[in-house]
Formats: sequence, structure tokens, C-alpha cells
Amino acid sequence: SELEDDVGDFKPFRKVIDNAQHVYQSYQCALLHDDWVDTKRQPLLVSAGTSLDTEQIIDPRLRKFAKQNVEPWLDKIIHPPKPKREVKHAVFDCELIGSETPVFLVCVKVIETGEQFSFWRHNENDMATLELMLKRTDLTWVSFNGIHFDAPLISAAIAGRTPHELKEMANAIIVEGEKSWDMPSRFNYDPIEFDHIDLIEVAPGVRTSLKTYAGRMGYPTMVDLPFHHDEDLDEAQRTILERYCQNDLGVTEALFKRMRSEIELRKEMSEEHGIDLRSKSDAQVAEAVLKKAAGIKGKAGSRQGFVTYKAPAFIETDSEVIQDLIDSLNSAKFRINNANGQIETPDFLKEPLVLESGTYQCGIGGLHSTHDKRVYVRATEDTLISDFDVASYYPNIMLRAGLTPKLDGDSGSRFIEAYRDIYERRIEAKHAGNTKVSNALKISLNGTFGKLGSPYSSFYSPDLMLAVTLTGQLNLLCLIYDICFQPSIKVLSANTDGIMVQYPAKYRNRLLAKIAENAERTGFEYEETPYRVVALANVNNYIAVTTSGKVKRKGLFAEPSLMKNPTASVCSHMAADFLKDGTAPAKALSKYTDMRDFVSIRVVRGGGIQYDKVVELDDWECVKDVGTKDNEWRRPCWPEGKVIKRKSRPKPVEVGVGGEPFGRIARWYMACGEHPPINYLGSGNRVPKTDGARVCMTLPDSLPSDLDKEWYIREAESMLENMGVPHSEIAKADAAELMP
Repeated sequence: SELEDDVGDFKPFRKVIDNAQHVYQSYQCALLHDDWVDTKRQPLLVSAGTSLDTEQIIDPRLRKFAKQNVEPWLDKIIHPPKPKREVKHAVFDCELIGSETPVFLVCVKVIETGEQFSFWRHNENDMATLELMLKRTDLTWVSFNGIHFDAPLISAAIAGRTPHELKEMANAIIVEGEKSWDMPSRFNYDPIEFDHIDLIEVAPGVRTSLKTYAGRMGYPTMVDLPFHHDEDLDEAQRTILERYCQNDLGVTEALFKRMRSEIELRKEMSEEHGIDLRSKSDAQVAEAVLKKAAGIKGKAGSRQGFVTYKAPAFIETDSEVIQDLIDSLNSAKFRINNANGQIETPDFLKEPLVLESGTYQCGIGGLHSTHDKRVYVRATEDTLISDFDVASYYPNIMLRAGLTPKLDGDSGSRFIEAYRDIYERRIEAKHAGNTKVSNALKISLNGTFGKLGSPYSSFYSPDLMLAVTLTGQLNLLCLIYDICFQPSIKVLSANTDGIMVQYPAKYRNRLLAKIAENAERTGFEYEETPYRVVALANVNNYIAVTTSGKVKRKGLFAEPSLMKNPTASVCSHMAADFLKDGTAPAKALSKYTDMRDFVSIRVVRGGGIQYDKVVELDDWECVKDVGTKDNEWRRPCWPEGKVIKRKSRPKPVEVGVGGEPFGRIARWYMACGEHPPINYLGSGNRVPKTDGARVCMTLPDSLPSDLDKEWYIREAESMLENMGVPHSEIAKADAAELMP
């Protein structure tokens, strides 16, 4: 700054700055040896003085700084900012193949630069080079299941463990179910510490494979391991293995980019709380943050044999049906399964409850209506349709119902206070428009609930989990009873945290008053979403269009995501187009040109194949002929000892010819012409809903010429009919498209 340039002639101040710098230089030197100092390094605190008016400043060189806060520039001189380090991201994956001569491969790709590296255990210096790369401070490493598999193997390989030892270690983790943190002591190596993000827990699926995520993201190439894990490879096969590993890197990179906002949010939360949260699921993040805030350590305490429930005071109703349910709940003892720590559903909750014109299924989880099948309604001037959902339902119940989990000591009360603080901060951030903070706190709030039912969590509290879910169900039932004051008011659907209601417009004010009474009594905040059309296959699968034209899709009809396998999603798109603006599927199809909208994927255990053709084969052998129904027949391809008994020769069997096997995930589209179905490789059984399908493990750049467009149109129309749309209405839209 200009002041620093002038300070050479201002000796008293120059001395202050020089002394401060000397102090830090001394610290830098002393910290080389901990035994040289008996105190930790402390920041130099600077207190800003009182700013003077111009006429009060004697030295003319300083007058231009009058009334300025001197602390920022002074702090920059004494505490110079550290240069911002540009960090790049390196995705990595490893492969271990073979039995007699196993090979170990680590592939790496730096996302920002596109650089790719391959490190082989048998190549001289490859592991040493990899170790140096792992220690680079400008790289953050990204994997899928790397914490529990890849990272331990890499550390062991760098430490000099042989490929056979690595194979034994991999089998210990995968086959024997050993824990990765036990590997260093068992195989005598020191784990290498490096900056690492593992995506497997951050991604939303549970026990979902990387191949499945590839299908859900519409990744262009879906490739499974081309060799058995015990097969010894020659040089050419090693090249194929390397290409396979690099394809997995591409999928990992795509998943990382898809989840970049979630990762960045966890990074910010990590800096705030001083905990590395980047590789944790929402529930794990919530547990880590709340444990620290509440000062809770260790795992859950002893399990109880049963828990009880008492409805809070704000659950009030005149309904005899609901009151009978409340009495049953208040007097019940809910048994806890000793094997898994879960609450068992009592018999009286297994029967649907009839209330007004609807039927509802209660249970240990949320409320679900059971009467809402094939429901198709449109709003008019006289009849309205609205969703009424409770904002932050479960967090509100936990805080407003006076519930405290039965944790060891006073941990329960500390848990609730910490949870309340997070909730209030989240509401404050939400109202202030601070989306980042609001979303971070939302993870802590919503993720916590899942941990209440986990016996492996510090927050394991089945009593609190039960109290939250039952209170939520009772409140919705009370609300349903209160608003159905006229037979013309119908609850179309109810699900966990809200209800969908069709009602005459003339009763709107009275209905809203009933909801306001409930909100006043409970403290809950209700949010309304008005609809102009709703089509429900059932409570969990529906399409609804709001009055503003926004389309809401749930379950089978939901948009493709990391949580849902694609199932010819173009059909759901066309169904939504019809409900939104009346466009016939036959016309709507023409605007969809992305191949990802036309494919479906499915897990195929043991791998699959689509044969080029199916032929009849009569290769039966009679291995025991007694002239009766006890004759024994077998096929040459059957394992030893397998036979069938019958008197006459069995019919010829259909067998597949040709075709290329694929891995554990099948991807296909519906094609014109005759095609054999897709089969399980092991059992030979057909993969469901693949008659007329063509395997599509590599996506084409454009729609294939044999795409069966008529199949997709028929499927969209079938979806609409399953949601209650009359066939005549669909046919009318089709006819309108044919008119000149």
C-alpha cells in the first residue's frame, strides 16, 4: 500500500511492523522442533485505533487516510494472505485380475486437464510414481467405493505387497466381508493418507453399483468386466482391461460432475464444522454434525425390548374412529426385533382404516391412502384441487410434540437442543434467502430422522422415531376428518406429509379455516399447491399439473434421476404432454430425439445375452429306460446327475445361437422386426418386458432407424389409461391430429 511505501520515514511504526515479522520468523524456525517451544503458535492480534479527523493529523502524509479503518491494511501486512491453491480432481479406479499370475492396475484421470495415467504393479517404478502423485497437494482424488476397496489395495501395493497378497486382501474384503480398516494390521502395511472423496455414500442410491448409475445417467458406453476375476491375462487382454478401467473412470467423472453441488455443499460444511463430510451420505452428515453440536460420543446405548407411545396434547378429534385408534396406540407395547433393532408393526395397524369416503393404511412409517387408484380429475371454476403439505413435517413434530429421545445420560435433551438450534438457523437462513446455508442445515435436519431407527447410530432412538411417525399420521387423519364436513369434499390422496383434496370452490374459505385451526393448534405450517389436472395410478405413482403449468411427476412417471432406473421415459414425457396441453402421444413423440429417453435398464444377475436367433434342438438322451414314467432323460449340457422323469421323449427345446454376452446391467430399446428376447446368461430365463427389444449397451448418436415408435405411443396411451384417463379422450386427441 502507499502507506507502507511511506512508512520507512515513519520509524516508530516501521519498528512495529518489523518486530511483528521477526516474531513470526522466530515461530517459523522454532516450529521445526516442537521441543524448542512450550507454547503453541498464536495469531498476532491487532486492535485498530480510533480514526482521526483530517485537522487532527499532524503528519500531512497520513491525512489522506483520515476516517479510514486501519485494521484491514495493517492485518494484510502482518498476516499476508496465503496464495489460493488451485486444486484439480483426479478420478481413480483399480483392477485386480488373475489367479496364477494376477495383475494389479490403477487408472487415473485428471478431470480439469484430461491427463490419463495407468500404473501397473508389475512395471518397475509405477507404484513409486503413483505414490508421488498421491502426495501432490494440488490434487483431490475422487473414487467410487475407494475408501473401502481401492485405497487400501493401493496403499498395500505401494508398500510392496505382492499381487498374490493383494488378491488375498481383495477376497478378504469382498468375499469374507472383512473391514477395510483391519487390512493394514492383517497385511502389514501403513495406509497412505491423501485428499480423497468417495462418491458411493454421497450418491443417493442404497447399494447401487457404478454400472447402474451409468445407466441412470445415460452414459454412452456401459461395459462390464470382460474377464472373470480369476482369469490370467496375456498382454493383449491387459490392454482390454485398461480400456475397461478407463471407461469406469469416465462414469465416475460423470457422477462427480452430476453431484458437484452436493460435494461443494459438503465441502463448505466440512470447513464450518471441522469434520471431513465430503464422503458422507445425508444421514451420515446429519449424524456427524449433530453429534458434535450436542457433544454426543460413541454408539447407541442398550436396546429396549419394546417402546410405547402417547399422543401429544395437540392431537384432538371428534371422530370415534380416530379416537379408537389413539386409545389403541396409547395402550400398545411396540416390540423391537432383537435381530435388526426395528419396531414390529402390531396386528391392529395392519388393517386399513376407513375414514369418511376414503381408506388409509397406517403403520410404523407414514400414512398412505389406499382408495386412490386410477383417479383422473380436472379442476373447473366450480371444483378445485389442491395439495396441502406440512413444511418440514418430521422436524416440526420432533420439536413441537415435546419429544425427547431416550439416549444415555442427558444426551437426549442435548440432542433436542442442538436439533432445535439447527432448525431455527435453517428457518432464519431460508427467510433471508441464504440458499447455501439453508440447504446445508436441511441435510442435518432431514438426514437425522433416518438415523433414529438405526441400531448402529449414536442417535438410535426407536421411541422417538415411533412418536414422530405416529403423530404425523394421527394429525393428518384429524385434518382429513375436519375438512370433510361436506360429502362433496373428497381427499383424493394422502401420503406421509400431506393430502390432496378435491372440493367445491364455494367451500374454499371454510376449508382453509379448518386447516388454519389445525395449524394454530399444532404449530405446523401448511403449504398449498393448486392443480388444474391430476392423474393417479395410485398414491405413489401419478402426474399432476399445477395451475401455473408446472408438471409434477412421481414414482413410475418421475423424471430420470440417480434414484430411478430409466424405463422408456419418453412414454412418461408424452403422458405428461397430454395431461398438460392435450397433445396426443402420436404428435408429441416427434419432438423427442434424445436416445436416452427411449432406453430402459434393468439389473440382470449373473449377466445376460441377446441371441442372434433361437432354434429348436432335440438332444435328449434316455439314460434309464424302464418303459414307464420313471424313464430318465437328460441333455448333454446339463450338470452330472440332473435328469427329468417321463415315459415319452421330451419335446425339443429352444436354444439361442450367437449373440454377445453383457454384464450385470441390461440396456435396451424397442425395435421393429423380430428379435429374440434378452435372457439371463445363467438360468436362460427371459428378462421381463424385453420381447421385441434390442440390446443397446452403447448409445447411438441419433435415433436408430429400427426404433419401434408405435410401441412407445401405445405404451404412453396405456400409462394414461392406467391413471384413469378414458380411452375415448385419448382417441379424440388422436383424431384431432389427423384432421386437416
